[in-house]
Amino acid sequence: MEQQEYDEALRRAVEDIAVLATRYGINSRHLLIEFDVGRQPQSYNEHTLTISVRDSGLFVTATGIPHHWLAVGTGFIDTRLSRRIGPLLLELENKAQAAGRSLT
Repeated sequence: MEQQEYDEALRRAVEDIAVLATRYGINSRHLLIEFDVGRQPQSYNEHTLTISVRDSGLFVTATGIPHHWLAVGTGFIDTRLSRRIGPLLLELENKAQAAGRSLT
């Protein structure tokens, strides 16, 4: 996979996760969605995803997300990615509520 395709897959995945957050009733503008924070800039077969609440220390992380889950390119969110991200979004929402922050 060329670097441009790799980067595009990551950008699409961020957009897909924002759409998924919206489906969970979360305003995605409150979120910062990032892959491979703190890792060297290179191509990875497995990613670390961090979803954080902007302007706060609240975040959740998932490791070991296969790149091919991101590179579907069909216009649909990969079911495996959706199943992995859904509980993360709920966990982040619970953390935000406990801290008195609304994500809606």
